[in-house]
Amino acid sequence: METLTLFFTLAAATSLYFFWFYLLARKLTGPKVWPVVGSLPVLFTNRNRIHDWIASNLRATGGSSTYQTCTIALPFLARKQGLFTVTCHPKNIEHILRTRFDNYPKGPSWQAAFHDLLGEGIFNSDGETWLIQRKTAALEFTTRTLRQAMARWVNRTIRNRLWCILDKAAKDHTAVDLQDLLLRLTFDNICGLTFGKMLII
Repeated sequence: METLTLFFTLAAATSLYFFWFYLLARKLTGPKVWPVVGSLPVLFTNRNRIHDWIASNLRATGGSSTYQTCTIALPFLARKQGLFTVTCHPKNIEHILRTRFDNYPKGPSWQAAFHDLLGEGIFNSDGETWLIQRKTAALEFTTRTLRQAMARWVNRTIRNRLWCILDKAAKDHTAVDLQDLLLRLTFDNICGLTFGKMLII
């Protein structure tokens, strides 16, 4: 009798789970979701080309450029930790990063992990702290000031680095990999603008 009760209990629990899973999977628009493991199998299969795979999933959505998937298809866990929304739509990005930034907090685990690198700056803060820092940065980083600062760094880099390297290569009659050189100079300009120091490459 106990085995029969256990069998019916398991059958009822399994039926409830599959009904719940059916309702969940019907709402998801991303890659195929499997019971229990969610989209982890296809995520694992595409781990070596994850960015291309995500981009192809976004292209497959058509005009919405957004999809939602579930990596842990278990009741209670799916809603808290298993659902992921992937988007590349400009309006959604603006909503997340600017309009309603307060809806998407980084949380204490993110802040603790990146505190040594980012401190309590704009990239590692939430809420009111982020808003104050954003307003301060917005005043500092206007189009005009960024253009002036970038022009200053680019001119300095061209004068002190690029011309010297090209002049030496011309005198020595050696070839120069311009793609590599310009990539390094671009990185140098960005670091100079961001950190105020020129890197020695």
